[in-house]
Amino acid sequence: MNRKHFTLLITTVGIIGILFGIFYSIFGLEGLPVYQRFVPDASFEGWSRGLYGSVFIGFSVLLLLSGRRAVLQKDRELGKILFYGVAAWIVYEAIVSIIYGIYINVLVDIAIIAFLGFLLLKGTRK
Repeated sequence: MNRKHFTLLITTVGIIGILFGIFYSIFGLEGLPVYQRFVPDASFEGWSRGLYGSVFIGFSVLLLLSGRRAVLQKDRELGKILFYGVAAWIVYEAIVSIIYGIYINVLVDIAIIAFLGFLLLKGTRK
């Protein structure tokens, strides 16, 4: 498979992930009939927490490894890319938090974006 195909595949997977994230934030997993059929009600809440937690762990590992590399290599472009990804997450999360009246989370989001923005943007300057 050539680079063009790999680029198309990773782009497709990324777009599907973004769309699923939007769907999940609006409808939850209850919006997918397959989950209603195969996940017992008694397990749903715990499983859903595990799912959300695993996504956060995966994101954090990505940030740890890529962010470290960006800072160590002073790779400004990678730092910006990571910052844009974090910013997309934080802005969307803050909007959802405002919609549901969870204002403390908006303050946490502001602190996270400020801290990670400092690390990713200032830490990659040459």
